[in-house]
Amino acid sequence: MRVLILSEESHGLILGQARPRMLARSDATLREDGLWEVPVDDEVAAAIDHARLQGESDDDVVSRLVREAIGLRPS
Repeated sequence: MRVLILSEESHGLILGQARPRMLARSDATLREDGLWEVPVDDEVAAAIDHARLQGESDDDVVSRLVREAIGLRPS
């Protein structure tokens, strides 16, 4: 299991797409610095690594992938 460190914006993009049942099961925790720690299973971590462009952080990849999936422009 890996923990992603995500911004409020990326976390919010994910929550905006989650089904209500999934929100209740979230293990994400808010850090004192305002970033979110989001545990993901190995399959999700591998998919994020596979989609990563050179120099992208976990937050960059997640934001880009969610935005593409819902038809928003990259931030």
